[in-house]
Amino acid sequence: MNLVRSKFLQLGAATSLVAASGPARAGAQDAPVIRLALTPNDSYAEGLYGQDTGIFKNAGLNVEVNVLASGAAIVAAVAAGAIDIGITNALPLANAVAHGVPLIYLCSGGMLNLDEVGLCVAIDSPIKTAKDFSGKTMGSSALTDVNTIAMQAWLDQNGGDATALKFVEIPFPQMAAALKRGTVDAAPIVEPALTIAKGEGTIRIMSPPLYSVYGPKFMLGGWFSSTSWLEKNRDLARRFVAAIYETARWANSHPDESSAILAKYAKLEPALLKKMARVPYGTSISPDMIQRTLDLAYKYRAIDRAINASTLIARI
Repeated sequence: MNLVRSKFLQLGAATSLVAASGPARAGAQDAPVIRLALTPNDSYAEGLYGQDTGIFKNAGLNVEVNVLASGAAIVAAVAAGAIDIGITNALPLANAVAHGVPLIYLCSGGMLNLDEVGLCVAIDSPIKTAKDFSGKTMGSSALTDVNTIAMQAWLDQNGGDATALKFVEIPFPQMAAALKRGTVDAAPIVEPALTIAKGEGTIRIMSPPLYSVYGPKFMLGGWFSSTSWLEKNRDLARRFVAAIYETARWANSHPDESSAILAKYAKLEPALLKKMARVPYGTSISPDMIQRTLDLAYKYRAIDRAINASTLIARI
């Protein structure tokens, strides 16, 4: 067993979702199966929408949707050949490529919404500026991810010291409680945990580091495959990209309907989804959506070599 496949198995097997009902284009069920992996959150949920609305079927695609725990697990699964197409942000994909794993983006997924993530502190925290973070502890979903890199860059850009901040790993849903207890001094809380925390009145939101560091065109996640799968399935990949972008346009214009689908799979209250900031979905992909992430990842040693974003995007 190779190391990548071993890592996938350690991270946990995928949970398959049943195919959506609805009208299907003739021949869709006879088409090759696309094993798709995602996590059931707003940024990565297009696969759920494409399946439930019948968009995939109407495009003649036979898609098996699998739920995994994280973007890192999805990268490992695609690299191991257990999944054909997955979604993740640029950092785990770039890390895999830097270590010789041939992965490549096919199209964009969720894009950054200014209000979708907030740098949060406890409601009574003395932290007011970047300088106040010196010697403090910040929670993060991973010790090295787009949030930790953004925080380091934000501190250095605003008079703080990135080297004087300590990171500890905490799942997003537990961050507000950790702030309240004083386990951490700050944390980047994302939706829907952000709306829940705001409703409890226990947090104060500071400057949104993702937006101020990465800019408005920041891609939260993109759909990717291995280069070998793409070479063998180029026409299938083209049809998948077209269907994802059709799904993106549908989701961007049907927030109530997409909320109902996400609530079902993420096991969230529909009323909560209506309150929270939703992400927009991209309908194209370009290097400027991920180059800033790659540059800062190299600067802050999250990846060990500089990467040109254009080399991570397929021409299909």
